[in-house]
Amino acid sequence: MYLVVIGILSLILAFSGPPYRWVTDPEWVVAAVCAATLLPAGVAALVARRALGLLDRHPGEPSVGQHALGRGMLIVQAVLGVAHGAVLCLSDWLGLCQRLPAVGHWPVAPGTLAAVPLVVSIMLVWVATYRADRAVRQIALETYLFRGRPVRPVWPLGRYLLFNLRHQVLFILVPMLLILAARDVITIYEEPLRELSGQAVLPDVLLGISAAGVAVIAPAILRRVWVTQPLPHGPLRDRLLHLCRQLRMRCREILVWHSGGMIVNAAVMGVWAPFRYFLITDAMLEQMEDRRIEAVFGHEAGHVKRHHILFFLLFAFVSGCLVTVLGYRSRGLDRMTYQWLIAAAGVGLGFKWGVLFGWVSRRFERQADIYGVRTLAATGMPCVMECPLHRPLSGGNPEHGRPPGDPLCVTAAHVFGETLNEVALLNGIPPHARSWRHGSIAARSRSVVRLARDPLATAQFERTTYHVKAAILAAALLSGGWAAWELRLWTLLGVGPT
Repeated sequence: MYLVVIGILSLILAFSGPPYRWVTDPEWVVAAVCAATLLPAGVAALVARRALGLLDRHPGEPSVGQHALGRGMLIVQAVLGVAHGAVLCLSDWLGLCQRLPAVGHWPVAPGTLAAVPLVVSIMLVWVATYRADRAVRQIALETYLFRGRPVRPVWPLGRYLLFNLRHQVLFILVPMLLILAARDVITIYEEPLRELSGQAVLPDVLLGISAAGVAVIAPAILRRVWVTQPLPHGPLRDRLLHLCRQLRMRCREILVWHSGGMIVNAAVMGVWAPFRYFLITDAMLEQMEDRRIEAVFGHEAGHVKRHHILFFLLFAFVSGCLVTVLGYRSRGLDRMTYQWLIAAAGVGLGFKWGVLFGWVSRRFERQADIYGVRTLAATGMPCVMECPLHRPLSGGNPEHGRPPGDPLCVTAAHVFGETLNEVALLNGIPPHARSWRHGSIAARSRSVVRLARDPLATAQFERTTYHVKAAILAAALLSGGWAAWELRLWTLLGVGPT
């Protein structure tokens, strides 16, 4: 859902009008918007009905219904993205929002209004799938009862909608609105800025700086969008802070992420330490042992120490630079050529974010898993298995030292894999269910154990991931240099040819 929201809001940011005006009559535009708003909810209702039917027919195998709901939601999200993308690119909806007398002259207002149908559509999807989602969560609650852990009632529809709105829409919408506000203000004063500075590219540079600034400070804002509070003082907080010092990793705060006891998860936000936060849900604190929480914390720490957030920002930076180059190169083109160029760019960006991003993200997740295993070993957890890191327990010779490669503790790998499976179980997620961004839990659990037993394979994986990062960095430098050349950025410093 994050990518759907980001994609649609990016279209609102990128275009002041549709690249191809296919539907221009106001009545037909409104009809198209209504259809795009209602269609995903209809598909979601069918998906929920099928999932509930499978849960009823296979009470002993709830994973059948869970799989159906997961796959169906991917279809729903695709329908959401395509329908609302088509409204923005093929109808005059953006222009209609800008021409409204009470809206068009205010910064942010036209873009916000243009995004309202998407938000309404997402809310309707959640209403349609609530019963199926509730059934899946009730299965997870049975696990809580079996384990003798605290159980809270499944949230009612209102709280379910509010939680999803804050965590899946406002989480993206608030930073994007800040960038939209900067864009609109810069657009209003575009000509005075150029005349005052004598630099034609100054507005574009200011927009880029604004976007970068929002990316840095966004975590401090988003901790307020989500319901959070500092992790209370106690043994767990002391252990996690000691772990941060041991890993030489700085953060602003460790937060409890309130989910009404429904979500067992953790996250990290922020590329810069003064605006970096670690979040652990209330349900994880209630349902999992401290050792398992340390394993999850180590995984999130891996995203920081392996600079994954920075490389994701560079990945997005490449898109921004290429879109900037496209905007400058397309000036003066005839309408038909421009439309074909936009269509080709859309296909390219769709492949980049729909395929390549998932491929990169899955490798980053595996690397964070490896770091989580190393973190567990660093906590002093005793190793009780034959292990290339701590030397074999049977027949090992301490004089021989470590084997070649990049060894991991096998005991820590088993504990980490069990932790992943426990998180899936507590969230009502089948371990074998595939995830576009993370891969399946079962595959990740097997992977860390296999790598722990094969130090050479671990070293090879780390080299491969290093090459992926090098490719992203090279692409960011090349695209940034290309955009700088097109914009003639050196003119801002008063050097070089104009």
